[in-house]
Parts: sequence; structure tokens; C-alpha cells
Amino acid sequence: MTDPAADPTVVLHPASNPGVRAALESLGRLRLLCPDSPAEVAGALASSAGEVLVTPRVGWSDTFLAPGLRWVQSQSAGMEGFPLAEFRRRGIAFSTGRGLHDVCAEHAFALLLALTRDVHVAVRDMAGRRWRPHIAQELAGRTVAVAGLGAIGGGIVRRLREWDVQIIGLTRSPDRHQGLIADIRPLAALRAACHESSVLILAVPGGADTRHLVAGPELDALGGGWLVNVSRGSVVDESALVARLTSGALRGAGLDVVEAEPLPGDSPLWELPSVIITPHMAGRTPRYAERFTDLMARNLRAYRGEGEWLNKIC
Repeated sequence: MTDPAADPTVVLHPASNPGVRAALESLGRLRLLCPDSPAEVAGALASSAGEVLVTPRVGWSDTFLAPGLRWVQSQSAGMEGFPLAEFRRRGIAFSTGRGLHDVCAEHAFALLLALTRDVHVAVRDMAGRRWRPHIAQELAGRTVAVAGLGAIGGGIVRRLREWDVQIIGLTRSPDRHQGLIADIRPLAALRAACHESSVLILAVPGGADTRHLVAGPELDALGGGWLVNVSRGSVVDESALVARLTSGALRGAGLDVVEAEPLPGDSPLWELPSVIITPHMAGRTPRYAERFTDLMARNLRAYRGEGEWLNKIC
């Protein structure tokens, strides 16, 4: 059992987001260990000194499951890759970074508007000093499907409500999101929603159950529309996407995530003029550390038995 009066030893994964170390150092009432490698993280936890681990999702390793581990605080919103069943079996608390990445909604809009208004075309023209006014598309009056209505997808939908568009929301649990928008459907209805939409924005979690959720049939249903992905690269069948972008069957794609990251230099996505790629940066913001500080402070109090947890999964 945790002694509420004791100051916990917190181990910080070296691949942590910028600002997290300073955020933890500012909190007080904890002993912070900052190993330089995943092997040293495992060693710090195995020494029985470390009882709390702060890590990004991509940094997790089962070698961290030391007997003294009591709590894992993820810096990521998603839970894929973490051994939740083992956490429950061992009585290890696990909490996520849900809500820390709200800026992803802004990034989704940046990609979408750049695509529809051909901003990416103009930027490429700048390199050749070419002045080429032309007719670009507009978003108003179209239907936009948003797959995933969690913190990020919900933020996208709330912003879209101020635009002159029809919105279809898709989620595994439609009943949980009633009132967000009028048209909320189960995720299983994605293909039909694509038939009705000009835009599909992806904000679903990664994992085995969403792998290639968007494949050839969904892209064909979207037709001459646009795809925006700020979720996980695994959600889209990339070969199917490349084929439809190459043929012109799909008008364009804004991708913050891809199946293999970094995107290999020989990927055709680099050369396709209808594609905008950003390097998995949608959640990066100078305000991340500020939000993480608030989250960690609250959960440290909960760990000590002094308040309620935020984003606690088990």
C-alpha cells in the first residue's frame, strides 16, 4: 500500500515530451529519476526505488513491470501498447494523457483548409517563384465525417459546428456523446458515412481493432473528397490510399501520421502533389508542459489519497 505521507520516486522515460522534466521538477514532494536509456529505466524500476513511471506511449516496454511499480502515468492519450490486463492483475494504477493534445483539433483544421484552398500548391509554387492564381475549392456547404469523438475528435466537432457544414460523428459508443451534434453514428457505419461526405477526419485511437479501418472501400466511398488523419497511421491502409491519390480518385490527403514513422524516403507520399505531410506534430505545443503539470499535480494528490484521479483507466 502507498504511504500518503511519503514522497514517491518518479522515473521519467528519456523519450518524454519536451517540458515534462521541468514540469515534474516544479511539483515538489517527489524524488525524480531521469535515466538516459530504456535499459536504465528498467534498472531504476527494478531497484525498488522507482514506484511511479512517467512515459510516452511509444516508450513502453514490458521490462518496466518491476515488483515495486505502483503507477504508470502516460503522456499519450491512447492506450494501445500498454498491458492493461497485467496492470490490473498486479494492482498498478494507469492514467492517460487524455486532454493534453487538444491542439490536434487545430492541426486537423490547418490540414483541411490548406487542402481545400490549395495552400500547399501555392507554397510549392513559391519555391519556383511561380504566380499561378486558380480556382480552389471551399468547405462551406459540404458534409464532414469525424471518426472518433474523444477529446480530440470532440474538439474538432465543436469547432466545425461554427462552420457552414453538415457533420457526421462516428464512435464506438454513440450514447456517450449525445448532445455533441445531432448526427452521431456507430463506427461500423463509417463506409456509409463516407458515401455522404466530402471530408473524412480521423481521430480514433490506434490498436488492433482500428487497424486499416479506412481501406479501399472506405476511400472509394469518399470518392473525390479529402482525408485528414491526426490519429494513428495504422488506421489507414496506406497502399490503398496511395493508389487512389495517384489515380486522382481521391482529391487529397492531409497526414500527420503514417504507417511507418519516420516516413521512408522512398515513399510515394512525398511526391504526390495532392498530399500534405506533417511529421507527427499535431499534438506538439508550447502549452503541453503547462497542461501536463496540472494533470500530474492532480494525479499525485490522488496517488497520495488526497483527491480524485484524472484519466485513470485502472
